Amino acid sequence: MVSEVLHRNDWQAIVPKFGPVVRFEIFLYHARPGESIRVDRVRLLRAKDKEEPPKREFKVLGTDWTVSGVQELGKKLAPQWKKPAPRTVEEVEAEFRAGVAGQPKAVVAVFRDGENGYAGWRDAYFNSHGPDGMTFERSQNFGGSASNEIFMRHRSPLMRVDLSSLPKGAKILAARLIVARADMEFPKDHNLETKPTMWAVEPCARPWVEGEVNAYEWAKDRFWKAIGGQHYGEDPDFWPVYLAYGPSQGKVSWWDFTEAVRFWADGKRENHGFMLHGDSQDYMRVCSREAKDVKKRPALAVIYAP
Repeated sequence: MVSEVLHRNDWQAIVPKFGPVVRFEIFLYHARPGESIRVDRVRLLRAKDKEEPPKREFKVLGTDWTVSGVQELGKKLAPQWKKPAPRTVEEVEAEFRAGVAGQPKAVVAVFRDGENGYAGWRDAYFNSHGPDGMTFERSQNFGGSASNEIFMRHRSPLMRVDLSSLPKGAKILAARLIVARADMEFPKDHNLETKPTMWAVEPCARPWVEGEVNAYEWAKDRFWKAIGGQHYGEDPDFWPVYLAYGPSQGKVSWWDFTEAVRFWADGKRENHGFMLHGDSQDYMRVCSREAKDVKKRPALAVIYAP
């Protein structure tokens, strides 16, 4: 028996002002030859119970904080926000490299697809935006796009950086995740220069495949436990942890990724990458690893001591 709440919440409900219900559809996702489903004894109840969203808590690495999501984290840190100072990718990297001054054993490594022979970056966008009827959009994969939107949790890409070249047991001193906007014009309704913004990084727990992942599957015939990988309970799709966080800075943004690299470098967990998503106060279309301009491709810069 399967039951479903028609009025799950205020934005996923049957509202009279939008007109009458004209069709009821049931379908089989990725049906194979010979497969079918049988539906009978359909019942429609007058109950108007709303499905309460699951309570979620995310630990913020590097702090003793636990938050319900990136929105709460953004409100918590809003008083500390400062108007971003525009910088180029080269300026962000130069500032980071300056961190090795006075550390004779420190090494700087920059992981960017197509630079110095590196080819270990993977990224793929998928859309898990509601309502649940958006089946076609959710089944699409954008693993080969030159740019991707990064917005809220249901509309952001997965990224993975192969860090296997870091020496085993190396001490991670600092790290930065760097992304460049593909669209240099800021959306009028998301002006990051006049109000606080917040982004967070969630680590993925599934070995997703760049050319196959979508809102239903992390690989062909391998399904997320919840749409968009939003299951955080037993055997989670994503670990309920924020590895990195902070505001966007402009046409080029960076986030302190030190705790994130340490999260995987300790060898306790497989590196299945992450999702960077925001609190809705900013919207970005950023260059992916397939972008024509290599320097604008996303990068991870790491300073370590062998």
